[in-house]
Amino acid sequence: MSESNGALVVLMWILSVIFLIIAGILSWSMVNPQGFWGFIGFLTIWSILSSIGHLLAIAIAGWIERLN
Repeated sequence: MSESNGALVVLMWILSVIFLIIAGILSWSMVNPQGFWGFIGFLTIWSILSSIGHLLAIAIAGWIERLN
């Protein structure tokens, strides 16, 4: 693995963590859980949004790799 690929992997994971935090904040504000089922709904929406964010981070890293 070259250094540029290692940098892209690090960038992808940093973006994934950022998108995970943003997804959690958005999910909490959308659901605002008050009980058990609200919390289950929050976890479901958070997992969906964080998966989308992770795929977006992979796409951004791939796009940057193609630019090089």
